[in-house]
Amino acid sequence: MKYAVVEQQGQGTVWHDPSPYVSKLPELLPALPSGARAFASHPEHYDFSAPRCIKDLRPQALPAAADPLGQYELHFAWSGCEEDALTIRYTGVKSVQITADDGGPIELSDFNSVRLDEVLPDDAGCSHELKLTTATVRIVCADLRAEWASVGA
Repeated sequence: MKYAVVEQQGQGTVWHDPSPYVSKLPELLPALPSGARAFASHPEHYDFSAPRCIKDLRPQALPAAADPLGQYELHFAWSGCEEDALTIRYTGVKSVQITADDGGPIELSDFNSVRLDEVLPDDAGCSHELKLTTATVRIVCADLRAEWASVGA
């Protein structure tokens, strides 16, 4: 992460501070493609009490690469809730990097949820980095589109 802070402060204690990124966002928005701009600037995106905040969402799967057409899709849900779920569709994908903090395999579980994310301008269009509890996902693409929908809808 370039601006947002996700810092381990002790056993099971993590400091989350999106404010450096949120402060920089007005300067970054004009350089972001339209879908990325809409997602990053949504008023609930970094509001930890809002129903459409990225924090604590669980990825449902982490595909290793984009499809042959350069598309990639991530699905997120709340742990044990029948509320909104998030799907992010990436187009014009240039790279997908998924790395575990310890270099081992990545376990998808209630524990390994999104801590924070950043969407930044890139020569390809934008990059989207998601810091999970024990891993990092970074996608470079032309644009992304985020959609919230009710689980089971």
